[in-house]
Amino acid sequence: MEIVDLVVEYPSGLSISDRATYVADLKIVRPSMRLAMILLQLGAMEAPPTAFAVFDGGEVELEARPDGTFHVTGEMPESVPVETGFIATLLARAWTKDQRQQFGRFAHTLSAASLVGAIGYWHSTDDWNLHASLSVAFLIFACVILFVQGMKSMNGE
Repeated sequence: MEIVDLVVEYPSGLSISDRATYVADLKIVRPSMRLAMILLQLGAMEAPPTAFAVFDGGEVELEARPDGTFHVTGEMPESVPVETGFIATLLARAWTKDQRQQFGRFAHTLSAASLVGAIGYWHSTDDWNLHASLSVAFLIFACVILFVQGMKSMNGE
C-alpha cells in the first residue's frame, strides 16, 4: 500500500484533493472514509467527476467504481530517479524540485557575494603576495562554482 494524492474534479468547478491509499496488486485507489461520504453525497447532486492520483510527481487518470473506490485506468508513471546537486550529494539527501530551486537561488546569492568579495579584495590590496592572490583566486573560483551549481539547481536538476 502507498499513500497518494487524490484529486476529484466536478464539471461545476468543484475540486477536492485529499490523501488516499493505493493498492498496487488490485490497481485500486481507496479514498478516506470522510472523502467517500462526501463523494457519495455529491453524487446525488453533481454530474460524474473526473479523478486523478499523483504518483511520484506523475498524474494517473482514475475511474470511479460503484463501491466508492477508484480504478487506475491510465499508465503508471515511471519512477524518475531524483538527480541531486553537488551539495546534496555531499549531504546524501535527495531534495524535491522546489527545494533544489530554492538552493539554486541561495547558490546564486553566494556567487554574487563571492564576486563582490573578490572585487573588494582586489581594490583594497596594495601588497600583492601569495596569500592575497590565492584569496582572490579562491573567491573567483567559488563564484564560478556556485553560479554553475545554482543554474543546475534552478532548472530542477
